[in-house]
Amino acid sequence: MQFLPPRKDRLVYLNVTSLVDVMFLLVLFFLVSTTFKNQPSIDLSLPRSSTAQESPTTPTVIYLTRDGRLFLDDEAIERTALGGRLRELQAATGEDRVVLRADEHAEHGAVVDLIDIVKESGFRRVSLAARPQGGS
Repeated sequence: MQFLPPRKDRLVYLNVTSLVDVMFLLVLFFLVSTTFKNQPSIDLSLPRSSTAQESPTTPTVIYLTRDGRLFLDDEAIERTALGGRLRELQAATGEDRVVLRADEHAEHGAVVDLIDIVKESGFRRVSLAARPQGGS
């Protein structure tokens, strides 16, 4: 006994208009609720080197910009305060390595002076950062 009439092959039509509306509202929600912050950055152009290698760890980093400004781990610092701050870091962490990221147009004398300050503050290993020859 068959109560339902036999079905003819009807195409099933799925209305996606409401799905598109929901997706549009989700995108708008995330765009409105997301905050975009400009992070301060240090403008450096590192020199190129054919023997540059990646460092597996990130110890203390000193930045020297082309105009002679100094940064210690992304924080601006005066040259006179650098030695004391490095001694504090060395005593607190026990680390003996510093990476010096100097702009390729920074004065050579300023770089040598920084290496002297780093060595006098107790760090024994100073690495100079460079870009690989083919890198950007």
